[in-house]
Parts: sequence; C-alpha cells; structure tokens
Amino acid sequence: MGKLTRVTFTANGNWTAPAGVTRVVLIGRGGTGGGGGGGGGGGGSTTLGAGGGSSGESGAGYPSLGIEVDVVPGTVYAIVIGTKGLGGAGGAGAVAAAGGATGTAGTAGTNGTDTTFGTLARFKGSSGGPGGPAGSLGAGGIAQSVGGTGPFAQRPGQGGSGGARNLPGTVATLAGGAYSPFWKQNAPGVAGAAGGAANTNGGGGGASVPGIPGDADSVVGTNGGNGGATGANGGAAPATAGPTPAGCGGTGGGGGGGGGALAVTGTSGGAGSAGTDGTDGKLIVEWVE
Repeated sequence: MGKLTRVTFTANGNWTAPAGVTRVVLIGRGGTGGGGGGGGGGGGSTTLGAGGGSSGESGAGYPSLGIEVDVVPGTVYAIVIGTKGLGGAGGAGAVAAAGGATGTAGTAGTNGTDTTFGTLARFKGSSGGPGGPAGSLGAGGIAQSVGGTGPFAQRPGQGGSGGARNLPGTVATLAGGAYSPFWKQNAPGVAGAAGGAANTNGGGGGASVPGIPGDADSVVGTNGGNGGATGANGGAAPATAGPTPAGCGGTGGGGGGGGGALAVTGTSGGAGSAGTDGTDGKLIVEWVE
C-alpha cells in the first residue's frame, strides 16, 4: 500500500505532481464574505424621539469541500488562495439638531475571492452582507432582505430593523438552512430596547444574525444599541464579536439607538457597530505514492 501525503496551503504557491501520481484529492474553500456595518440611529428633535438604525447583514461562508482531479506527473500547478471579505464600517449616529436628523447608513462587507488549483478546480468565494440603513426622526432603518450569498446560494438570514420612536428594534431571523452536518449557526443578537413609551423617547437599534457556519460554529449575532430616553442621546451598538471562526461568514454590526427628544438642541443618535471580516480560503492536496 502506498503512503498518503498531505500538503496544506494557506497562501499562494505551486505544487508539482510527483512521478507516478496521476490523481489527487483537493479539500478547499474560498474566502468568506465580510459582515455589513450597522446603521446609525436618528437624532431626536425638540419634541420627538427618533428611530434606531438597522443591523448590517452578515456575510456568507461554507465548510471545506473535497473533489478528486486528474494530474500529470511533473506538471507544476499554481495555487491561489482566496482572500477574505472585509467587514463594513458602522454608520455614524445623527448629529443633534433641533428638527431631528437622520443617521448614516452602514457600509457593505466586501466579497471573498475564489481558491483555485491551476485550471482544474475552483472553490468559490462568498459574498459580503449589505450595510444597515440608518434611523431617522420619522422611522427606524429597515433591514435589508438578504445577507451574503454562499457558493450554493445559502444565506444567513435577515437582520433586525431599527425600532421607530418608543419601540424596540426587531428580532433578527435565521434562514434555517442545513449548512453543515458538523457545525451550527449560532443565535441572533439582542435587539436594542426603546428609551421609553412616550413619543419623546428613541427607538432601539436592530440586532444582526450570525454568519453562516463554515469549518466551525459561527459566533453569536451582534446586539443593537438602546434608544435614548427623553433628553438622552441614543446608545451605540456594542462591538461585534470576533475574530470570525474558520470558514464562517463575517457577522453584521448592530444598529445604533435613536435619540430622545431634548428642548432647544435635540439629541444625537447612537453609532452602528462595524461588521467583522470573513476568513481567508484554504486548500489541502492529498495523494498516494
């Protein structure tokens, strides 16, 4: 019986097929998508509270997959390892203004790139998640309809929207797909609480879904910021948990809380938190000689 040999690539390189080797097993994954940043909360006016920002959507990932390919002894095969998608920045909360103000939307996470073995095999990268819309005096930011998309069209679910004045942010919804037989998608974050029950209080920020699991369980989604009570600024969303586990999609940031009403000046909204980066790809080459 021949000897099994395994080489792992985590950076670009070359592999030369040994004499007598005509078939190899490749186990690989592409780079995973970054999470989108959460939207900033709206600023309260002199008489009304503002809405919270929406969460950013999480990026997609996928566990490593195996494939057999035929090779030619003595041939050099170029290996390119997919790079991770970067997390999007969280949106700034609205600057205080007497008439209220709209926060800044979070930016989208970027896409992961493909891992390749010469021209014989390609492990697709996953896309990043959209950024979260901002809250305004009139409404909370509305969550995007989808997160990042993986190689087999799998998605992590939908993040939570920001609450309108007086209301908490909405709960994020998992897509419920069977992503991996070994690893699980963790729980969503907790939506931000409302500042109170009157029209002068801010709405809570939306919470994000966790990224799609890859070669490990994904982390828990990010919480939204709390709405400001009357006379108080909206709360910033807490930092997103990191680093992203191997093969998982980056996690979307939480939305910032809306500010409460404040005579003369109005109040500021809370900032959304940044999404986390995805992870770089990987390739294992196995053969018997």
